[in-house]
Amino acid sequence: MLNEPTGSYQWLLFIFAVVTVSLPILGGRFSIPSFLVLGRWLRWFLFGALFAYTLKTFEFSLRPDWVHFFTGIALWFVLETGYNWIAIKALSYSDLPLFPEFYENEDGDEWPAEKRFIGIRDWLRAENYTRLKALKSELFVGTYLRASIYESGDQLTRIQILFLPKRKGGATACFTISTHAKEGGRIITDNLILPYGGYYPENWEMCRKPLIGSLERLSLLHNKRLLKLKVEPVGVEDDALEELNDHQRILERLNTEIGFLVPRPRQEEEGKISQEGRYRLWKEMWFLAYFGRSFE
Repeated sequence: MLNEPTGSYQWLLFIFAVVTVSLPILGGRFSIPSFLVLGRWLRWFLFGALFAYTLKTFEFSLRPDWVHFFTGIALWFVLETGYNWIAIKALSYSDLPLFPEFYENEDGDEWPAEKRFIGIRDWLRAENYTRLKALKSELFVGTYLRASIYESGDQLTRIQILFLPKRKGGATACFTISTHAKEGGRIITDNLILPYGGYYPENWEMCRKPLIGSLERLSLLHNKRLLKLKVEPVGVEDDALEELNDHQRILERLNTEIGFLVPRPRQEEEGKISQEGRYRLWKEMWFLAYFGRSFE
């Protein structure tokens, strides 16, 4: 850094701030998850730079700029960690279901009316996928998770498209591709951006790639995994709604038995998520936010 604040340094900070703000906006608008991750890293460094600049400008400290910069970075880590822990505690005591139950969507609002989702439907149609069910789950009053389940032409692979509501309206689409193996278990590839932090059954081969925003690319990865694992896929006879809700019940029961979730009789007093579960969820939030991957 410069020893004294200059006009050039101020302009550099301004440009850095504009890029930091613009990247998440562009990433959300054009479904480029890597922009969101990069934006978070830049935001972190920007905070450190602004912290150092403020101390130097107002002469709050005479230590070297690099000390101020790394102090600012450490301070941001503490602040964001505190915010995340507050959010996790609020989630634990909220009425928001961690494993929501779905029902058939008969309201005609299966797909958000946004142009960027048209390409997804065109790709599914071109790849001979058949729509099985349109599903819905109410999170809060008037706030819903919507899901569409599709099945491949050979009936060996199912794709769940989950529409996550945004704060300012609209939705983000996440994909989960699953195949059942003849010897039992499931091979699942998804790009979910929500932190999970919990456990999966041992015979589920999970792979989470939140930086892959394209359904086509995620499908290619899933097929490569099937070849690598030498899996012999089998068809699924279960109804799509029953399979999804069964999936949710399996995960909730497993995570309660292992200790990630608090047993239901104690949840009103202790919250839904145990202390170990909150720590795992906090790690998952950091890994997803800054590395675009799950910590396991």
